[in-house]
Amino acid sequence: MKKHNKVNAIVLAYASCAANIADNIAPDCSNPLIAGFTGRGVLINNTDAPVFTYSGSNPRIITAVTLASGVKVAVVDNTGWSQPFNGSSIQSTDEDGMIKYDKTLVLNIPARGAAAAKNIVEPLHKSALGFTAILEMRDRNGDGSFVVVGSKQGLKANPDGVVRNEYENGGCVVATMSCREAEEEVVFFDTDYATTKTAFEALIAKAY
Repeated sequence: MKKHNKVNAIVLAYASCAANIADNIAPDCSNPLIAGFTGRGVLINNTDAPVFTYSGSNPRIITAVTLASGVKVAVVDNTGWSQPFNGSSIQSTDEDGMIKYDKTLVLNIPARGAAAAKNIVEPLHKSALGFTAILEMRDRNGDGSFVVVGSKQGLKANPDGVVRNEYENGGCVVATMSCREAEEEVVFFDTDYATTKTAFEALIAKAY
């Protein structure tokens, strides 16, 4: 008689995706919102398999970023612009039938030549899995001081998103990258601002 292997079904506990508002919509007088980016950030190749540790209480918080030994990151320094990453935005959409968030990152690339084209500009389009960006904000309150874009669905340059005009932006390439994610905002945050900044500086130290 032929034996049949028993298959045990995996039953997942039901958890509703519905959400109720749970805080007040009002300014924090002791910690007012400060808008804008510092102009510093890192781009992590998702093909390098970074490991993101998410908070158990809120999966929009990444508490740690682990990279394999020897893995480098592309440091982004746009601090020389008065409004770094200007044009970056978040926009809700239901284009694919569900509410998600289109995220746009605009970078100035102050480089030219064949090496820059090969090692920086073209990979923004051609990366297989895209990139995760971690961007430093001017707001130093902690939760929200380092924004993460692309950890769930990698950032890639838009098809028409790479532009160089010799008489604008100092001749830099302006790269517009985008992705679509389920969460409106994902942040890098561990314990407090000082702890998180130390971890961010450790990522900066892994520059090419």
